[in-house]
Amino acid sequence: MTEQLSSEKQSVILEAARKRFAYYGFSKVTMDEIASDVGMGEASLYYYFPTKEGLFHEVIRQEKEQFLNNIRSMIEQKFVPCDMLRQYASKRVEYFRNLANLRALQFQQSAESKASFLELFKDFQQQEVTILQQILEIGKEAGDFDVEDPHQSAEIIMQMFYGPRAWLLLKRENR
Repeated sequence: MTEQLSSEKQSVILEAARKRFAYYGFSKVTMDEIASDVGMGEASLYYYFPTKEGLFHEVIRQEKEQFLNNIRSMIEQKFVPCDMLRQYASKRVEYFRNLANLRALQFQQSAESKASFLELFKDFQQQEVTILQQILEIGKEAGDFDVEDPHQSAEIIMQMFYGPRAWLLLKRENR
């Protein structure tokens, strides 16, 4: 029972943090504000999340998992491979457009935080490559895609997705 209450409280905290980070960005949100949003003291919040960076990291991790689970679900429904690829691209664009924490990533990070977030995004990219590879393999088996190496093709598609995002982030930094 206590574990369930703890898990429910953690979910409430994460949702409040997600909303605050989305609206104000990482640097302008305080742990006290998040604690206030969920009706608890700041010290109690630190019991669940010892640092603001840790809380932010968990919000991003959950958003990533939700996106990946949506894509995996689509693959399990066995859509036509071309439609799967289109749906994936569409959902990915929508995901990054709506990602609550994308602009919050511009905060000043310590070297340790940067390494942690870099690892999170490398993992995310690798999971996306795996999903794209699955889609391409399904399409190859169905005769819809003529790809020699689905893994290499998935990595190329991934780089095409990251190109515009890198350009956007560079443009934001130069403001």
